[in-house]
Amino acid sequence: MINIPTTKELFDDIKANLQAELGITIPVFGKIFLNALCAVQAAKLKLFYYALAFVQKNIFIDTADKESIGGTLERWGRIKLGRNPFPAAQGQYDVEVTGTIGAVIPASTTFKSNDSAQNAGKLFILDLAFTLTSSPDVITIRALESGPDSRLNVSELLTATAPIASVDSIITVNAEIIEPTASETLEEYRQKTIDSFRLEPEGGAGTDYRLWSQDVSAVLQAYPYAKSGNAGVVEVFIESTIASSIDGKGTPSATTLTDVRDVIEFDPDASLPLAQRGRRPLGIFDVEVKAIDALGVDITITSFIGSTPEKVTAIFNSIKSLVDEIRPFIPGIDILSDKNDTLSVNSIIYSIQLAVPGSVFGAVVLSVDGNVVNSYQFLGGEIPFLNTVNYI
Repeated sequence: MINIPTTKELFDDIKANLQAELGITIPVFGKIFLNALCAVQAAKLKLFYYALAFVQKNIFIDTADKESIGGTLERWGRIKLGRNPFPAAQGQYDVEVTGTIGAVIPASTTFKSNDSAQNAGKLFILDLAFTLTSSPDVITIRALESGPDSRLNVSELLTATAPIASVDSIITVNAEIIEPTASETLEEYRQKTIDSFRLEPEGGAGTDYRLWSQDVSAVLQAYPYAKSGNAGVVEVFIESTIASSIDGKGTPSATTLTDVRDVIEFDPDASLPLAQRGRRPLGIFDVEVKAIDALGVDITITSFIGSTPEKVTAIFNSIKSLVDEIRPFIPGIDILSDKNDTLSVNSIIYSIQLAVPGSVFGAVVLSVDGNVVNSYQFLGGEIPFLNTVNYI
């Protein structure tokens, strides 16, 4: 990247050049038209530098800005991934309703999730009028709000916002038809685009399973392995985006796992001929798609001297950044120089010193999944998440 000089540096350069060319010394006071001219030219030249830097920044996918501010990020994605960032999805649910046979539920009837629901007070709509042919009967409702904040669980209750003739106002969720997912962030989209450049399809190697899994919007990362002791069986551990996970730790929903299994079997691009959509190699008898195992990390710092709320927050954020970067290393997919699959007491001490330079404290105790360890290597589908940082 070019180094953008300050306006003062540009002013001084222009002034020095004028003085050299004209063989004069431009005074600070008095007749200073040339000083004003230098200042105007410096400001104009600074804009040229900004424009050049913006162009240079957007010729690389890892630094490109979003299109809404003139960048090229989504253009990179459309070229390599063939799509824009995934939008948020509205959940759809089959719900059980009771009433008189022949009663009509009008189109656009809305229901609100009860206070006992996981996400209370959310609105859902019936898109088409429905006539009861049995009691109970089943209708399909759609969330008015996109994303997982309107997710419903089976057996949760909703209430109609207005009375419906000959139909009970309270309905019960039977099944989730379309999973509500959060929109794909630009940084998630950027990383998937970078992965698509770095990872080349190899006819069923580990890279293919990671690339195929990117076709599901809720997937953050996939970790494929040949299953030990089972020839022809592949295990694929799926990490969900935090926004679309069921626990805020990256654990995917059952629907996400099913969707991943589907895209591993067939390319979701329905415009392709059926014969070109098959993905799973013939030599692979089965693909087991599983959720990652989110392991809680608890850290105890003893005898910390001079603790303040600001220091505690800075240390927590520093350690969290360390933990969030640790992921299983997949040979043949990941770059060896980027290997970062082990959490240790030493790395935690370094993070503490990085957050609060010169801090004084005693021993640091690391606990992973309830077990005290000096270091822990995360393998398979194991993913760390920072649970607590305690001081004693």
